[in-house]
Amino acid sequence: MSKRSFKTSYSEQQQKKVQTSSNTFRVESNVKYEGSFPIYKQPQELTCYSIDHKRHVWFDDREMKYYYPPAGKDLNFGFDRFIQRDESVPEHIDTLLDALTQLNTNTDQKSTADIITWRGIMTKILCTPFSRKDPWELRATKYNGTIYIEEQSLKNKDDETDRMKLMSYWGYRFETLSTVSQPPHLVKKEELITREGESANTNVQYCIVVKTRLGNNSIIMGAEVDCCRDVKPSNPSEQLSNYVELKTSRVIETERHSYSFQRYKLLKFWAQSFLVGIPRVICGFRDDDGRIVKVEQFKTLEMPRQNPAVCLNFADQFLDWIKQVVAVDDAATTFAIEFKPHLQEIHIRCTGHTNVFLTQRFLDGKTQHEIGGQRAMIKE
Repeated sequence: MSKRSFKTSYSEQQQKKVQTSSNTFRVESNVKYEGSFPIYKQPQELTCYSIDHKRHVWFDDREMKYYYPPAGKDLNFGFDRFIQRDESVPEHIDTLLDALTQLNTNTDQKSTADIITWRGIMTKILCTPFSRKDPWELRATKYNGTIYIEEQSLKNKDDETDRMKLMSYWGYRFETLSTVSQPPHLVKKEELITREGESANTNVQYCIVVKTRLGNNSIIMGAEVDCCRDVKPSNPSEQLSNYVELKTSRVIETERHSYSFQRYKLLKFWAQSFLVGIPRVICGFRDDDGRIVKVEQFKTLEMPRQNPAVCLNFADQFLDWIKQVVAVDDAATTFAIEFKPHLQEIHIRCTGHTNVFLTQRFLDGKTQHEIGGQRAMIKE
């Protein structure tokens, strides 16, 4: 597409007005969010897509894996062959936007929502009342009445020690040991034997797109799914029922370990699965040397030991506030949203035409198999 010259789509006065209007959300004590649950509608899968080893996007389930009890216990094996996605390349929410374009173009569904984002971002928001020391930064853009949200990564891979990189690999290795490429009743013996010698490749992903509602906020989320227990049901109302999340955690040996697992890990497990309607999590408990000690299954709705109403009420109020403050409806106008733990406050500021993340092809109703491409152009 040829380059053109453009004018700003809003005046400096409008930008100043946005920046100074109710741009702070106070994170109150948890007791303020207790009480009855806000409405949370059962999520429904809208579509799915796959990303292959070359990071090419396909609008089908070719990369979906199936759960099969893990072969082997050594999570260190294959680390020297670990293929990891290049996270220095910003992918924004490109694949989610392409999946929605594909859905809206090729089916009778016209999926819109108040909020469109990744499941991981909603997990951070839900867990904030119990993770008050963890900062996060987001970007938001309003377009045609919908607010799109992506994450601004605060993680610096260069700061990771070799031990941290190895421990991160353990989770991906557990997924490799616990999955096969065919439904369990069709899997070949050869695959069960060879998977113990395989490493992990985080370029490959299977993702779903679901729609739900929290209070007055309709939400569409994209989420990577680790595997399916068996053949995916054809009935749309049952398509989420066989999905499984795979996790690892240190084996629980003391009361302190148990407290930490319940307060932090299990809460996050619950939030990730609950948000998109995944009914179960299978966790491999490992020792400090990276060997699986036991494997345990958790039902999502039986997980929370903290008060889940706190998480949902907080997120509901936060999204209500977002809809009020992110008021400029323009695909090339971005807002920065930052949680500052030392202040226990979330701040929003309009950053104008910097860090634009919606793709121009999304605005044009087009898709492509490659991630990346031109961002939304500023209106004349």
